[in-house]
Amino acid sequence: MKKTFNALVALVVTCSMFMTSCTQPAKQSTLDKIVTSKTLVVGTTGEQFPFSFKEKGELEGIDIRIANHLAKELGVAIKYEIMDFDQLIPAVANGKVDIVFSGVSITTERNTKVAFPEVYFKSGKSILTKNKKLSKGDDALVNNDKVTLAVTKATTSETFVKTRFPKANLILVDGNSDAIALLGEDKVDGIVADFETCESLAFSYEASFLYYNNISKSTEKEFISPVVSADDQLFVNLVSNYIKRINAFDKSDAVDKMWYNYAK
Repeated sequence: MKKTFNALVALVVTCSMFMTSCTQPAKQSTLDKIVTSKTLVVGTTGEQFPFSFKEKGELEGIDIRIANHLAKELGVAIKYEIMDFDQLIPAVANGKVDIVFSGVSITTERNTKVAFPEVYFKSGKSILTKNKKLSKGDDALVNNDKVTLAVTKATTSETFVKTRFPKANLILVDGNSDAIALLGEDKVDGIVADFETCESLAFSYEASFLYYNNISKSTEKEFISPVVSADDQLFVNLVSNYIKRINAFDKSDAVDKMWYNYAK
């Protein structure tokens, strides 16, 4: 009798769990959420020139221009969520934002958590410094404990420095504005960031006589893509096709044209 009772209880519990799972609404896809809310929510840092930066209080840059066009293509409004770089991928993964446009390069570790629909920019690493010799990136000069470098935390620049210059002192900052402030105050010897970022900062602070060089090897080139949730293949496909169309514009790299416009 006891065995029969226990079996009956187990059956009731199983049926209850089944009924509960059946009544729970399915998770809304990213694309469905965008269409329903009529809003595309974009994560970005707002301080990664030329990708995402503020000019006269307004967001500008290559990434911002691409995101604005994407929202227009979708026929929806756009909303930007500004956050530190290390918060971008978690924000996509947990659904706080629909997509990230912020100069994010593709890595295996990141790809285990989120999807990268399509490459729209190729970049490499550079050192921005007041020391012309240091800007060459020679291991003999940079890879020693007398050199201090600033990088934005959770970026590939952090990994690059730890791998290429493990003996150098490393200061992690939230963004490039903090890094350039440290360099200006001579609290660091240089900044390691994307080549385009270092070039742009050198132009912006021309009076400081800053030097920079591309120090990435050919095998260390980085590929930058929007970042979306891996759970919605329809949205991944849509963004992929959108970026392909941009890159095919006029049989040239339209994104590179945007970069040159900002670099002038």
